[in-house]
Amino acid sequence: MLWFDLDDTLWAMTDNSTDVLRGLWHDMALIRKAYPDGPEAWLDVYHRVNAGLWRDYAKALISRSCLRLERFAIPLVEGGIPRGEAKAASLSLDGIYLDRLGSCPGLLPGARELLDKVETSPLSKPGIISNGFKEVQHRKLVSSGIEDYFSAVVLSDDIGVNKPDRRIFDHALAATATKAEDSIIAGDNPLTDILGALQAGWQRAIWFNPTVAPLPPELARYSPERLQTAASLEEVAALLGV
Repeated sequence: MLWFDLDDTLWAMTDNSTDVLRGLWHDMALIRKAYPDGPEAWLDVYHRVNAGLWRDYAKALISRSCLRLERFAIPLVEGGIPRGEAKAASLSLDGIYLDRLGSCPGLLPGARELLDKVETSPLSKPGIISNGFKEVQHRKLVSSGIEDYFSAVVLSDDIGVNKPDRRIFDHALAATATKAEDSIIAGDNPLTDILGALQAGWQRAIWFNPTVAPLPPELARYSPERLQTAASLEEVAALLGV
């Protein structure tokens, strides 16, 4: 069975998030107070902080609630807002952010074409496996019009385990009555998506790597039969033979 990661593999997380965060700067006086010269500095700090928090979350070093609080509180504090005021505003900002994010329809170039090819191929209907929050991941699928392409959606939020922990990959197999040796994943994160699936014994992993980043050393031991890379979703389709 074929599985896809969602964010920045099919759904344009970076672009959609940037649009929502820029809107928050325009709409929220507290953010403009912290970053009065324009939204770009706000975007830079938020993305840096958020990326670090997600790395810690994937490693189970912080909780879901910590991530959701601190990804807005820390940038506000860095912009000069007192910690207490930043924390008080953070949960409200996080809720508004997720609500707006879930309404964004943007997909990555070639995503729908890839899904159309998979749908008309001999491959079975694919699944989604994601570390994203359940409040918003299903809405992303609906807002972008791709929910009907998938036979299963496995979210870390639903089972309390994040990729790359093999338990989420094992859960996906059990939920679909499939075997690791018959399973393929395509995803953009080389450690959570790709290394996680390979360590769980999945047959093959396709690293969607549009920035052509170097191969992490953790993946160096895997053969080309099990680990492949693609710089575009068109290349992902070719590797899948669709």
